[in-house]
Amino acid sequence: MLAAHATHELSGQEHLRTITLDMGAQLLFGLQWTPLLGGRPLQMGRERARLLHATHYLVSQEPGAVLGYGKVTSAKELRSDLLYSAAMQYARAHASGTVACVLPHTQHGYWVVAAHEGQVLVQSDKWFVSPEQTEELLSLLALRFPELDVCWLPLFDASAPPEWLLPRPEVPSRLIRLGKRRVPKILLAVILFAGVAAMLFTQTLDPVRVASEPTPSEAMRWDEAVRRIAELYPIHTALHIAQVLDEWRQAPLYVAGWKLKQIQCESKGLEWRCMARYQRENRSALNKSLEGMTPQGWIFRPFDLDHAVLTWTVQHAAQSLNLTGRREREDWMNYLQEVSPAFESIQVGAPARLAITAPVDGQGVPLARPDALVSWQKRSVAIKGPMRSIAALSGLKTSMHWRTLSLSVDAMSGVGIARSQLVVQLIGDLFETIQ
Repeated sequence: MLAAHATHELSGQEHLRTITLDMGAQLLFGLQWTPLLGGRPLQMGRERARLLHATHYLVSQEPGAVLGYGKVTSAKELRSDLLYSAAMQYARAHASGTVACVLPHTQHGYWVVAAHEGQVLVQSDKWFVSPEQTEELLSLLALRFPELDVCWLPLFDASAPPEWLLPRPEVPSRLIRLGKRRVPKILLAVILFAGVAAMLFTQTLDPVRVASEPTPSEAMRWDEAVRRIAELYPIHTALHIAQVLDEWRQAPLYVAGWKLKQIQCESKGLEWRCMARYQRENRSALNKSLEGMTPQGWIFRPFDLDHAVLTWTVQHAAQSLNLTGRREREDWMNYLQEVSPAFESIQVGAPARLAITAPVDGQGVPLARPDALVSWQKRSVAIKGPMRSIAALSGLKTSMHWRTLSLSVDAMSGVGIARSQLVVQLIGDLFETIQ
């Protein structure tokens, strides 16, 4: 049985609501969320939560680090060690795709949560007074994520809560309580004495030292850190993109009153997760007609009376990014300039160093970066143009990680040879070594 609990206010307009589970765990609705950029997200998240005067926080690191935080004022809940984030619990239950949920409550209003590939979207986990305000947020999310799947739940009933609230909350959803930072005076004295002693000891050593090679355990830890970063950015060659486009050609353009409007694919590991959106053009169009023409291995999903989607996965359409070897520098910029007339637009961002968080030793001290470790940088890339022009990218040999591939049908755009009704957009990152 779930029971509604007290209300806690945050910064005037933000509100925390609490629902207590029958096993004693308490779920917080209405945390604030913010992305974390850079290395050491756990430490950074704790420090930022402290600066924001939060009492509780959590950090989720996959696929991108975000901080959830809130200020609990109830003395009883401040002492509780079983506070969980409802938004993170929802995201954990929806590990793939982009989804949103609206939960109406008789006393508190409308709670909106959204997740992308198992990660809470920072604009969500909010309460609204009216459905109109809720729709405004959902519209903004849909502009950013056209494949957004929205679910309106029935009015909250404590005897029949949503399925993702029924299992015991998972550890990643658990909030960490922030205590006051206090350093005893005797500890400060010990630290000061240790620092002076270390300085005196260092000065007595021979200034000429031989650089030591990393121990096997240090090398293994750095290899693991590099591997984790490489897994975040699978590389897509021209052959991989052609494999995805071959799947697109299986999607029927017109089927008994149904018309293809858009296809969008998102990179997930070494595969692509794709969705084709269809619109009902006349009243004689039936779901069974489109479902009957669904290619083998694809899944038909009706959205409402006038819209439906087909979903499928393209397997083994990527390869791992090799960060250990230095590559010969390619003049990719000149190449993109040469093929740019075939596209409506090609945008390349400024370079940013690819950060690899240093592993730590048994005492939590970051290990020194090996001299042989190659330094990389990445640039954001966005390309838009006719579907037929994608073949012009086959000569681009540099390492490319494409996050999304999309096709818009009957969206006439571009001029001259770049004008087309079948418009493809690629968004991702370009990787190169720093010389």
